[in-house]
Amino acid sequence: MLIFLILFPLVIGGSVFILPGQKTRNRALLFAALLHSACVFSFWKFQPAMSLNGFLGLDALGLLVLSVVSVLFLMVSFYLMGYFKNEPDFSHRIFIGFLLFFLSFMTLVTLSRHFGLLLIGIEATTLSSVPLINFVKTRQTIEATWKFLMICLIGVALALLGTYFLAVAGIGNVQSLFIDKLLNHATELSLPWFKMSVIFLLIGCGTKMGLAPMHTWLPDAHSQAPSPVSALLSGCLLNCAFLIILRVGQVCHAAGQAQFFSSMLILLGIISLGVAYVFILGQEDYKRMFAYSSVEHMGILAIGIGLGGAGIYGALLHVINNAFTKGFAFLVTGNLYKQYHSKKVNEVRGVLRRYPVTGIFLLAAFLAVSGVPPFGTFISELIILYEAIAGHHYVVAFFYCLFLALIFIGIAGIILKMIEGCPADETVSKPHKESWSMIMPILFLIGIVLMLGFYIPPFLDNVLQKGAGLLGG
Repeated sequence: MLIFLILFPLVIGGSVFILPGQKTRNRALLFAALLHSACVFSFWKFQPAMSLNGFLGLDALGLLVLSVVSVLFLMVSFYLMGYFKNEPDFSHRIFIGFLLFFLSFMTLVTLSRHFGLLLIGIEATTLSSVPLINFVKTRQTIEATWKFLMICLIGVALALLGTYFLAVAGIGNVQSLFIDKLLNHATELSLPWFKMSVIFLLIGCGTKMGLAPMHTWLPDAHSQAPSPVSALLSGCLLNCAFLIILRVGQVCHAAGQAQFFSSMLILLGIISLGVAYVFILGQEDYKRMFAYSSVEHMGILAIGIGLGGAGIYGALLHVINNAFTKGFAFLVTGNLYKQYHSKKVNEVRGVLRRYPVTGIFLLAAFLAVSGVPPFGTFISELIILYEAIAGHHYVVAFFYCLFLALIFIGIAGIILKMIEGCPADETVSKPHKESWSMIMPILFLIGIVLMLGFYIPPFLDNVLQKGAGLLGG
Protein backbone atom coordinates (compact mmCIF):
# COMPACT_ATOMS: atom_id res chain seq x y z
CA MET A 1 0.00 0.00 0.00
CA LEU A 2 2.83 2.43 0.85
CA ILE A 3 4.55 1.84 -2.48
CA PHE A 4 1.23 2.34 -4.26
CA LEU A 5 0.78 5.70 -2.49
CA ILE A 6 4.09 6.88 -3.96
CA LEU A 7 3.77 5.36 -7.41
CA PHE A 8 0.24 6.21 -8.51
CA PRO A 9 0.76 10.02 -8.50
CA LEU A 10 3.87 9.39 -10.63
CA VAL A 11 1.93 7.24 -13.07
CA ILE A 12 -0.99 9.65 -13.33
CA GLY A 13 1.42 12.58 -13.60
CA GLY A 14 3.18 10.87 -16.50
CA SER A 15 -0.12 10.07 -18.21
CA VAL A 16 -1.11 13.75 -18.06
CA PHE A 17 1.48 14.49 -20.76
CA ILE A 18 -0.43 12.33 -23.25
CA LEU A 19 -4.03 12.87 -22.11
CA PRO A 20 -6.05 15.03 -24.54
CA GLY A 21 -8.07 18.02 -23.35
CA GLN A 22 -7.79 20.31 -20.38
CA LYS A 23 -10.92 18.91 -18.71
CA THR A 24 -9.52 15.38 -18.85
CA ARG A 25 -6.28 16.49 -17.23
CA ASN A 26 -8.21 18.37 -14.55
CA ARG A 27 -10.15 15.22 -13.76
CA ALA A 28 -6.92 13.22 -13.59
CA LEU A 29 -5.52 15.72 -11.05
CA LEU A 30 -8.67 15.62 -8.91
CA PHE A 31 -8.84 11.82 -9.10
CA ALA A 32 -5.22 11.51 -7.95
CA ALA A 33 -5.74 13.99 -5.11
CA LEU A 34 -8.95 12.28 -3.93
CA LEU A 35 -7.43 8.79 -4.13
CA HIS A 36 -4.34 9.95 -2.23
CA SER A 37 -6.47 11.48 0.53
CA ALA A 38 -8.64 8.37 0.77
CA CYS A 39 -5.57 6.15 1.23
CA VAL A 40 -4.05 8.48 3.82
CA PHE A 41 -7.26 8.71 5.83
CA SER A 42 -7.43 4.90 5.91
CA PHE A 43 -4.03 4.90 7.64
CA TRP A 44 -5.57 6.65 10.65
CA LYS A 45 -7.56 3.46 11.32
CA PHE A 46 -5.43 0.73 9.75
CA GLN A 47 -1.68 0.81 10.40
CA PRO A 48 0.09 -0.04 7.09
CA ALA A 49 2.85 -2.63 7.10
CA MET A 50 6.44 -1.65 6.36
CA SER A 51 7.57 -2.06 2.75
CA LEU A 52 10.76 -2.50 0.70
CA ASN A 53 12.64 -4.34 3.46
CA GLY A 54 12.11 -1.55 5.97
CA PHE A 55 12.85 1.39 3.67
CA LEU A 56 9.22 2.56 3.87
CA GLY A 57 7.10 2.81 7.00
CA LEU A 58 4.69 5.10 8.79
CA ASP A 59 4.81 6.33 12.37
CA ALA A 60 2.91 9.13 14.12
CA LEU A 61 5.23 11.88 12.85
CA GLY A 62 5.08 10.67 9.25
CA LEU A 63 1.30 10.24 9.41
CA LEU A 64 0.86 13.79 10.69
CA VAL A 65 2.91 15.42 7.92
CA LEU A 66 1.52 13.07 5.25
CA SER A 67 -2.06 13.97 6.22
CA VAL A 68 -1.28 17.70 6.03
CA VAL A 69 0.29 17.24 2.59
CA SER A 70 -2.66 15.20 1.31
CA VAL A 71 -5.43 17.51 2.57
CA LEU A 72 -3.74 20.70 1.39
CA PHE A 73 -2.93 19.20 -2.01
CA LEU A 74 -6.57 18.20 -2.41
CA MET A 75 -7.78 21.71 -1.60
CA VAL A 76 -5.24 23.27 -3.99
CA SER A 77 -6.37 20.86 -6.72
CA PHE A 78 -9.96 22.10 -6.39
CA TYR A 79 -8.77 25.70 -6.27
CA LEU A 80 -6.81 25.28 -9.51
CA MET A 81 -9.99 24.50 -11.43
CA GLY A 82 -11.01 28.15 -11.12
CA TYR A 83 -7.59 29.78 -10.82
CA PHE A 84 -6.33 28.70 -14.25
CA LYS A 85 -9.66 28.90 -16.04
CA ASN A 86 -9.42 30.80 -19.35
CA GLU A 87 -5.64 31.22 -19.03
CA PRO A 88 -4.41 31.55 -22.65
CA ASP A 89 -0.75 30.83 -21.93
CA PHE A 90 -1.31 28.01 -19.47
CA SER A 91 0.97 25.03 -20.17
CA HIS A 92 -1.50 22.59 -18.66
CA ARG A 93 0.37 19.33 -19.26
CA ILE A 94 3.65 20.46 -17.70
CA PHE A 95 2.04 22.10 -14.69
CA ILE A 96 -0.35 19.27 -13.76
CA GLY A 97 2.26 16.60 -14.48
CA PHE A 98 4.93 18.12 -12.26
CA LEU A 99 2.36 18.94 -9.60
CA LEU A 100 1.61 15.23 -9.28
CA PHE A 101 5.33 14.40 -9.30
CA PHE A 102 5.70 16.90 -6.46
CA LEU A 103 2.98 15.07 -4.48
CA SER A 104 4.68 11.72 -5.07
CA PHE A 105 8.07 12.87 -3.81
CA MET A 106 6.64 14.62 -0.75
CA THR A 107 4.87 11.35 0.05
CA LEU A 108 8.20 9.55 -0.29
CA VAL A 109 9.75 11.85 2.32
CA THR A 110 6.98 11.20 4.83
CA LEU A 111 7.22 7.41 4.40
CA SER A 112 11.03 7.02 4.33
CA ARG A 113 12.67 5.12 7.18
CA HIS A 114 16.23 5.53 5.87
CA PHE A 115 18.25 8.74 5.94
CA GLY A 116 19.61 8.19 2.45
CA LEU A 117 16.10 7.75 1.06
CA LEU A 118 14.96 10.85 2.96
CA LEU A 119 17.57 12.95 1.15
CA ILE A 120 16.65 11.44 -2.21
CA GLY A 121 13.02 12.35 -1.58
CA ILE A 122 13.68 15.91 -0.44
CA GLU A 123 15.99 16.51 -3.41
CA ALA A 124 13.34 15.16 -5.78
CA THR A 125 10.83 17.65 -4.34
CA THR A 126 13.27 20.43 -5.26
CA LEU A 127 13.63 19.30 -8.87
CA SER A 128 9.93 18.64 -9.39
CA SER A 129 8.92 22.06 -8.03
CA VAL A 130 11.22 24.03 -10.35
CA PRO A 131 8.74 24.07 -13.32
CA LEU A 132 5.96 25.04 -10.89
CA ILE A 133 7.81 28.08 -9.53
CA ASN A 134 8.91 29.16 -13.01
CA PHE A 135 5.40 28.91 -14.42
CA VAL A 136 5.04 32.54 -15.54
CA LYS A 137 8.59 32.68 -17.02
CA THR A 138 9.38 36.33 -16.33
CA ARG A 139 12.80 37.68 -15.38
CA GLN A 140 11.78 37.71 -11.72
CA THR A 141 10.48 34.13 -11.72
CA ILE A 142 13.59 32.83 -13.51
CA GLU A 143 15.80 34.56 -10.94
CA ALA A 144 13.70 33.18 -8.06
CA THR A 145 13.79 29.68 -9.56
CA TRP A 146 17.56 29.63 -9.94
CA LYS A 147 17.98 31.01 -6.43
CA PHE A 148 15.66 28.33 -5.07
CA LEU A 149 17.44 25.59 -7.00
CA MET A 150 21.01 26.58 -6.13
CA ILE A 151 20.45 27.31 -2.43
CA CYS A 152 18.37 24.18 -1.87
CA LEU A 153 20.94 22.07 -3.72
CA ILE A 154 23.66 23.43 -1.43
CA GLY A 155 21.44 22.65 1.55
CA VAL A 156 20.90 19.07 0.41
CA ALA A 157 24.65 18.72 -0.23
CA LEU A 158 25.35 19.78 3.36
CA ALA A 159 22.71 17.36 4.61
CA LEU A 160 24.32 14.62 2.51
CA LEU A 161 27.65 15.38 4.18
CA GLY A 162 25.89 15.16 7.53
CA THR A 163 24.49 11.76 6.54
CA TYR A 164 28.00 10.63 5.65
CA PHE A 165 29.21 11.70 9.11
CA LEU A 166 26.28 9.79 10.62
CA ALA A 167 27.40 6.67 8.76
CA VAL A 168 30.96 7.19 9.98
CA ALA A 169 29.68 7.60 13.54
CA GLY A 170 28.22 4.11 13.35
CA ILE A 171 31.26 2.29 11.91
CA GLY A 172 31.99 -0.80 13.95
CA ASN A 173 28.72 -0.58 15.89
CA VAL A 174 25.56 0.39 14.01
CA GLN A 175 26.67 0.40 10.37
CA SER A 176 23.24 1.42 9.15
CA LEU A 177 21.29 4.51 8.15
CA PHE A 178 17.92 2.92 8.86
CA ILE A 179 16.13 5.10 11.39
CA ASP A 180 14.88 2.17 13.48
CA LYS A 181 18.36 0.61 13.77
CA LEU A 182 19.89 3.98 14.65
CA LEU A 183 17.32 4.46 17.40
CA ASN A 184 18.02 1.02 18.84
CA HIS A 185 21.80 1.53 18.85
CA ALA A 186 22.07 5.32 19.22
CA THR A 187 24.18 5.13 22.38
CA GLU A 188 26.84 3.20 20.46
CA LEU A 189 27.45 6.01 17.96
CA SER A 190 30.79 7.83 18.01
CA LEU A 191 29.90 11.09 19.76
CA PRO A 192 32.23 13.54 17.90
CA TRP A 193 31.17 12.26 14.47
CA PHE A 194 27.53 12.17 15.54
CA LYS A 195 27.56 15.78 16.73
CA MET A 196 29.20 16.85 13.48
CA SER A 197 26.48 14.96 11.62
CA VAL A 198 23.72 16.73 13.57
CA ILE A 199 25.20 20.16 12.81
CA PHE A 200 25.38 19.54 9.05
CA LEU A 201 21.95 17.91 8.90
CA LEU A 202 20.40 20.84 10.78
CA ILE A 203 22.03 23.41 8.50
CA GLY A 204 21.20 21.47 5.34
CA CYS A 205 17.59 20.63 6.19
CA GLY A 206 17.14 24.00 7.91
CA THR A 207 17.95 25.57 4.55
CA LYS A 208 15.10 23.67 2.89
CA MET A 209 12.84 24.36 5.87
CA GLY A 210 13.43 28.11 5.59
CA LEU A 211 15.12 28.74 8.94
CA ALA A 212 17.15 31.96 9.09
CA PRO A 213 19.84 32.74 8.12
CA MET A 214 19.55 29.98 5.46
CA HIS A 215 16.11 31.21 4.36
CA THR A 216 17.10 33.49 1.48
CA TRP A 217 15.50 31.37 -1.28
CA LEU A 218 12.10 31.34 0.39
CA PRO A 219 10.79 34.92 -0.04
CA ASP A 220 11.64 35.00 -3.75
CA ALA A 221 10.23 31.55 -4.56
CA HIS A 222 7.02 32.03 -2.58
CA SER A 223 6.36 35.50 -3.95
CA GLN A 224 7.05 34.69 -7.61
CA ALA A 225 5.37 31.29 -7.88
CA PRO A 226 1.63 31.07 -8.67
CA SER A 227 -0.37 31.36 -5.46
CA PRO A 228 -1.50 27.70 -5.41
CA VAL A 229 2.15 26.64 -5.71
CA SER A 230 3.10 29.06 -2.92
CA ALA A 231 0.45 27.40 -0.74
CA LEU A 232 2.04 23.98 -1.35
CA LEU A 233 5.58 25.23 -0.83
CA SER A 234 4.72 26.89 2.48
CA GLY A 235 2.20 24.37 3.79
CA CYS A 236 3.74 21.12 2.54
CA LEU A 237 7.35 21.37 1.39
CA LEU A 238 8.63 23.19 4.48
CA ASN A 239 6.97 20.60 6.71
CA CYS A 240 8.66 17.78 4.78
CA ALA A 241 12.04 19.36 5.52
CA PHE A 242 10.95 19.83 9.14
CA LEU A 243 10.14 16.11 9.32
CA ILE A 244 13.75 15.25 8.49
CA ILE A 245 14.88 17.49 11.35
CA LEU A 246 12.44 15.63 13.61
CA ARG A 247 14.07 12.35 12.51
CA VAL A 248 17.44 13.77 13.55
CA GLY A 249 15.87 14.80 16.86
CA GLN A 250 14.65 11.24 17.42
CA VAL A 251 18.19 9.89 17.10
CA CYS A 252 19.56 12.67 19.33
CA HIS A 253 17.00 11.85 22.02
CA ALA A 254 17.85 8.14 21.85
CA ALA A 255 21.59 8.94 21.99
CA GLY A 256 21.20 11.18 25.05
CA GLN A 257 22.11 14.30 23.07
CA ALA A 258 18.73 16.04 23.24
CA GLN A 259 20.20 19.14 24.93
CA PHE A 260 22.80 19.58 22.16
CA PHE A 261 20.06 19.31 19.53
CA SER A 262 17.64 21.58 21.40
CA SER A 263 20.05 24.45 21.99
CA MET A 264 20.77 24.79 18.26
CA LEU A 265 17.08 24.65 17.34
CA ILE A 266 16.15 27.35 19.86
CA LEU A 267 18.92 29.62 18.57
CA LEU A 268 17.83 29.16 14.94
CA GLY A 269 14.22 29.70 15.96
CA ILE A 270 14.87 33.02 17.70
CA ILE A 271 17.00 34.23 14.76
CA SER A 272 14.19 33.29 12.35
CA LEU A 273 11.64 35.31 14.35
CA GLY A 274 13.95 38.34 14.39
CA VAL A 275 14.72 38.16 10.67
CA ALA A 276 11.02 37.73 9.83
CA TYR A 277 10.13 40.87 11.80
CA VAL A 278 12.82 42.98 10.13
CA PHE A 279 11.66 42.09 6.62
CA ILE A 280 7.92 42.10 7.30
CA LEU A 281 8.07 45.64 8.65
CA GLY A 282 7.10 47.99 5.81
CA GLN A 283 6.94 45.19 3.22
CA GLU A 284 5.50 46.40 -0.10
CA ASP A 285 4.68 42.98 -1.60
CA TYR A 286 1.87 41.13 0.20
CA LYS A 287 2.94 37.70 -1.06
CA ARG A 288 6.47 38.37 0.11
CA MET A 289 5.06 39.39 3.49
CA PHE A 290 3.33 36.01 3.86
CA ALA A 291 6.59 34.35 2.76
CA TYR A 292 8.47 36.00 5.62
CA SER A 293 5.61 34.93 7.87
CA SER A 294 6.54 31.37 6.88
CA VAL A 295 10.08 32.04 8.12
CA GLU A 296 8.52 33.23 11.39
CA HIS A 297 6.42 30.11 11.83
CA MET A 298 9.30 27.78 10.98
CA GLY A 299 11.12 29.55 13.81
CA ILE A 300 8.17 28.84 16.11
CA LEU A 301 8.33 25.15 15.20
CA ALA A 302 12.06 25.07 15.93
CA ILE A 303 11.59 26.76 19.31
CA GLY A 304 8.78 24.38 20.28
CA ILE A 305 10.85 21.28 19.50
CA GLY A 306 13.90 22.82 21.16
CA LEU A 307 12.05 23.52 24.41
CA GLY A 308 10.93 19.90 24.69
CA GLY A 309 8.13 18.70 26.97
CA ALA A 310 4.75 20.17 26.09
CA GLY A 311 6.53 22.40 23.56
CA ILE A 312 6.92 19.38 21.28
CA TYR A 313 3.18 18.73 21.39
CA GLY A 314 2.57 22.42 20.66
CA ALA A 315 5.02 22.37 17.74
CA LEU A 316 3.37 19.31 16.18
CA LEU A 317 -0.04 20.92 16.57
CA HIS A 318 1.43 24.06 15.00
CA VAL A 319 2.51 21.99 11.97
CA ILE A 320 -1.18 21.50 11.17
CA ASN A 321 -2.30 25.01 12.11
CA ASN A 322 0.44 26.77 10.18
CA ALA A 323 0.17 24.54 7.09
CA PHE A 324 -3.54 25.15 6.63
CA THR A 325 -3.29 28.80 7.67
CA LYS A 326 -0.51 29.52 5.23
CA GLY A 327 -2.27 27.40 2.64
CA PHE A 328 -5.46 29.46 2.68
CA ALA A 329 -3.49 32.72 3.09
CA PHE A 330 -1.65 32.14 -0.19
CA LEU A 331 -4.86 31.05 -1.90
CA VAL A 332 -6.37 34.38 -0.80
CA THR A 333 -3.43 36.15 -2.46
CA GLY A 334 -4.36 34.28 -5.63
CA ASN A 335 -7.86 35.77 -5.47
CA LEU A 336 -6.39 39.21 -4.86
CA TYR A 337 -4.04 38.94 -7.82
CA LYS A 338 -6.88 37.82 -10.09
CA GLN A 339 -8.85 40.93 -9.20
CA TYR A 340 -6.14 43.59 -8.86
CA HIS A 341 -3.42 42.17 -11.16
CA SER A 342 -0.79 43.36 -8.71
CA LYS A 343 1.18 42.09 -5.73
CA LYS A 344 1.94 45.61 -4.49
CA VAL A 345 0.32 46.61 -1.21
CA ASN A 346 -0.16 50.21 -2.36
CA GLU A 347 -2.14 49.07 -5.41
CA VAL A 348 -4.59 46.90 -3.46
CA ARG A 349 -7.18 48.94 -1.57
CA GLY A 350 -10.78 48.53 -0.46
CA VAL A 351 -10.79 44.73 -0.63
CA LEU A 352 -13.51 44.32 1.99
CA ARG A 353 -15.81 46.81 0.25
CA ARG A 354 -15.27 45.67 -3.33
CA TYR A 355 -14.78 41.91 -2.82
CA PRO A 356 -16.42 41.16 0.55
CA VAL A 357 -15.76 37.41 0.57
CA THR A 358 -12.08 37.79 -0.30
CA GLY A 359 -11.87 40.69 2.16
CA ILE A 360 -13.17 38.53 5.00
CA PHE A 361 -10.75 35.77 4.00
CA LEU A 362 -7.86 38.25 3.98
CA LEU A 363 -8.81 39.43 7.46
CA ALA A 364 -8.99 35.81 8.62
CA ALA A 365 -5.54 35.15 7.11
CA PHE A 366 -4.13 38.13 9.02
CA LEU A 367 -5.61 36.96 12.33
CA ALA A 368 -4.60 33.33 11.81
CA VAL A 369 -0.97 33.94 10.79
CA SER A 370 -0.65 36.37 13.70
CA GLY A 371 -1.86 33.77 16.20
CA VAL A 372 -4.98 35.65 17.29
CA PRO A 373 -7.83 33.68 18.94
CA PRO A 374 -10.05 31.90 18.12
CA PHE A 375 -7.75 30.38 15.48
CA GLY A 376 -5.79 27.23 16.23
CA THR A 377 -2.46 28.99 15.75
CA PHE A 378 -3.15 30.83 19.03
CA ILE A 379 -3.49 27.52 20.92
CA SER A 380 -0.30 25.97 19.56
CA GLU A 381 1.72 29.15 20.09
CA LEU A 382 0.33 29.42 23.63
CA ILE A 383 1.37 25.84 24.44
CA ILE A 384 4.92 26.61 23.31
CA LEU A 385 4.96 29.79 25.45
CA TYR A 386 3.66 27.78 28.42
CA GLU A 387 6.55 25.31 28.08
CA ALA A 388 9.08 28.14 27.84
CA ILE A 389 7.82 29.63 31.11
CA ALA A 390 7.28 26.30 32.88
CA GLY A 391 10.77 25.19 31.87
CA HIS A 392 12.28 28.46 33.20
CA HIS A 393 13.47 29.52 29.75
CA TYR A 394 12.61 33.14 30.52
CA VAL A 395 14.96 34.68 27.96
CA VAL A 396 13.46 32.51 25.22
CA ALA A 397 9.94 33.40 26.41
CA PHE A 398 10.80 37.12 26.36
CA PHE A 399 12.14 37.17 22.79
CA TYR A 400 9.36 34.82 21.66
CA CYS A 401 6.65 37.18 22.92
CA LEU A 402 8.52 40.30 21.78
CA PHE A 403 8.96 39.20 18.18
CA LEU A 404 5.43 37.78 17.91
CA ALA A 405 4.03 41.11 19.10
CA LEU A 406 6.21 43.13 16.73
CA ILE A 407 5.35 40.86 13.78
CA PHE A 408 1.64 41.24 14.59
CA ILE A 409 2.00 45.02 14.44
CA GLY A 410 3.96 44.82 11.18
CA ILE A 411 1.42 42.56 9.44
CA ALA A 412 -1.50 44.61 10.77
CA GLY A 413 -0.06 47.76 9.24
CA ILE A 414 0.02 46.07 5.84
CA ILE A 415 -3.24 44.10 5.81
CA LEU A 416 -5.43 46.86 7.24
CA LYS A 417 -4.30 49.20 4.46
CA MET A 418 -5.41 46.65 1.91
CA ILE A 419 -8.76 45.93 3.54
CA GLU A 420 -9.83 49.51 4.12
CA GLY A 421 -10.30 52.49 1.82
CA CYS A 422 -11.19 52.76 -1.86
CA PRO A 423 -9.16 51.46 -4.79
CA ALA A 424 -7.13 54.14 -6.55
CA ASP A 425 -6.80 52.13 -9.75
CA GLU A 426 -9.70 52.55 -12.15
CA THR A 427 -8.98 49.18 -13.75
CA VAL A 428 -10.72 47.50 -10.83
CA SER A 429 -13.69 49.89 -10.76
CA LYS A 430 -15.99 47.09 -11.95
CA PRO A 431 -15.63 44.12 -9.62
CA HIS A 432 -15.67 40.62 -11.05
CA LYS A 433 -17.75 37.85 -9.52
CA GLU A 434 -15.72 35.69 -7.15
CA SER A 435 -15.58 32.06 -8.32
CA TRP A 436 -16.96 29.39 -5.99
CA SER A 437 -14.13 27.04 -6.94
CA MET A 438 -11.72 29.64 -5.54
CA ILE A 439 -13.78 30.21 -2.39
CA MET A 440 -14.78 26.76 -1.08
CA PRO A 441 -11.22 25.39 -0.59
CA ILE A 442 -10.29 28.51 1.39
CA LEU A 443 -13.45 28.20 3.47
CA PHE A 444 -12.68 24.55 4.21
CA LEU A 445 -9.12 25.32 5.40
CA ILE A 446 -10.32 28.24 7.55
CA GLY A 447 -12.88 25.88 9.09
CA ILE A 448 -10.16 23.42 10.13
CA VAL A 449 -7.97 26.10 11.72
CA LEU A 450 -10.98 27.59 13.52
CA MET A 451 -12.04 24.16 14.81
CA LEU A 452 -8.55 23.49 16.22
CA GLY A 453 -8.85 26.73 18.16
CA PHE A 454 -11.80 25.27 20.09
CA TYR A 455 -11.48 21.52 19.90
CA ILE A 456 -8.79 18.92 19.15
CA PRO A 457 -10.42 15.63 18.10
CA PRO A 458 -9.35 12.60 20.21
CA PHE A 459 -7.87 10.76 17.21
CA LEU A 460 -5.68 13.78 16.42
CA ASP A 461 -4.72 14.29 20.05
CA ASN A 462 -3.66 10.64 20.22
CA VAL A 463 -1.36 10.96 17.18
CA LEU A 464 0.07 14.25 18.50
CA GLN A 465 0.88 12.61 21.83
CA LYS A 466 2.47 9.61 20.12
CA GLY A 467 4.53 11.92 17.90
CA ALA A 468 5.64 14.00 20.87
CA GLY A 469 6.57 10.79 22.70
CA LEU A 470 8.91 9.79 19.87
CA LEU A 471 10.87 12.99 20.58
CA GLY A 472 10.78 12.73 24.35
CA GLY A 473 7.85 15.11 24.82
